[in-house]
Amino acid sequence: MDFLTAHASKHPDRLAVVVGDGEGDARLTYAELEDRSNRLAHALLARGVQPLDRCTTVGYNAPEHSVIGAALRKMVAVALPMSYRLTADEMGYQLEHSESRVVFAGGELVDRVEVAAQRCPVLQLRVAWGRPSLPEGWLRLEELLEEGTPDPPAVEVGLTGPSMSYTAGTTGNPKGAYRARGTDPGVIHSYARWFDLRPGDVHLVAGPLYHSAPAAFAAFTTIFGGTNVVLRRFDAESALAAIERHRVQTTFMAPILLQRLVGLSPEVRARYDLTSMRAAVVAAAPCPFEVKRKVMEMFGQVLYEFYGSSEVGCNAVMRPEDQLRKPGSCGRPVEGVEIRVLGDDGHELPAGETGELFIQSSQVITEYWRNPDATSAARRGEHFSVGDVGYFDDEGFLYIVDRKRDMVISGGVNICTTEVENAIHAHPDIWDVVVIGIPDPEWGEAVHAIVQPRPGASLSGDELIPWLRDRLADYKRPRTVEVRAELPRDEAGKIRKRELREPYWQGHERRV
Repeated sequence: MDFLTAHASKHPDRLAVVVGDGEGDARLTYAELEDRSNRLAHALLARGVQPLDRCTTVGYNAPEHSVIGAALRKMVAVALPMSYRLTADEMGYQLEHSESRVVFAGGELVDRVEVAAQRCPVLQLRVAWGRPSLPEGWLRLEELLEEGTPDPPAVEVGLTGPSMSYTAGTTGNPKGAYRARGTDPGVIHSYARWFDLRPGDVHLVAGPLYHSAPAAFAAFTTIFGGTNVVLRRFDAESALAAIERHRVQTTFMAPILLQRLVGLSPEVRARYDLTSMRAAVVAAAPCPFEVKRKVMEMFGQVLYEFYGSSEVGCNAVMRPEDQLRKPGSCGRPVEGVEIRVLGDDGHELPAGETGELFIQSSQVITEYWRNPDATSAARRGEHFSVGDVGYFDDEGFLYIVDRKRDMVISGGVNICTTEVENAIHAHPDIWDVVVIGIPDPEWGEAVHAIVQPRPGASLSGDELIPWLRDRLADYKRPRTVEVRAELPRDEAGKIRKRELREPYWQGHERRV
């Protein structure tokens, strides 16, 4: 029996999902989630959606995400979350490149998605929730649910289904990280051991559900029959209030969110009872040591960290007892994962020596969708690399120190510098540009553009940043712009990006 069907049968009235901040919470019991996901799966199958078809979902955190995700798993369709922060053009690229057959959109995003959908000729269905009037050709999610039946589809399914997520590439366009099969059940139960996840836990979903880590931990909570308390938008004090109100036991947060929690005044923090928290997991970007220390002062010995990515899953885990004695490390490799540190010549390096990380495990993606060159470039035999550079110490703890491929991680989100550079190049007064990540005390890294104007042109950052508003999502736009008469180049004419980047990172242990 499917786990969701089993939970709905055994605990029909248990809350599966709570979305909101107390007043006017939206709630779904396990019986309701089972009923609605079955109906949606049947309706999609009846309308011709097939197993392994790509189905994109974009919207602010809402209970509909749980219904859609469960329905797609039950029919073995490929769940593809898309960031609501993208522009219409960026959304259009992902819909077209993924060859999505269905797009689900929250009401606030319908107009933007409608523009984006024009680029995707294979799109069969456009489905929306939370909006009374829709453009021609759109369906309301509630209408689609009425077409389906409540019995589980007669399809053999796993604990998770096939999935795809777009991650920043190095050639100017995001890459579709595609898993043709769901996560191995043994690996899911390993996650429970690694992070002390237990059946029936109450889990706080603090980040956006288009991000792979918040979505994964929400999925694990449902698999184990727990309750997901979902914040529509993150607010630090509202998060503390939710922890107290629902007696939250576990959460995942990117470092920027933890930083906002510990940044609250002692008076605000003292208003809330946080003693229910057992496991706070952090990843997606390096977490400053001082933030870790303050988190443990606030919650106790509950902080776990992991190293991983959309492409390779979770690879190393740092447990609470090691956090303060191993500053800068992201933990030891977990069982079932092999991490090799290789030099430029492909030979494995000993402890203490820095090289590119190559990973082998059952969590590694099948391929980059429709991008065999990128897939081939990332593989070395059975091992896969996302371009991170690091080393092991003599106790086997992993340290990430740099990134071989150009990328900025700001607030836990990957940003391809080439994509930003391409957008800036379109400005008529730009001769050349380089985009780098520079240290930021709140976001980890901030996007910084160094531009060379065309001869005779006058340009400032105050002009360029607003000009990019309709061309790049807000999180990709440079926070700062530096104008130089000439950019440094090597003998081949290539910009010496590392030379431009290095001064900003002087005195920092990490380069990411």
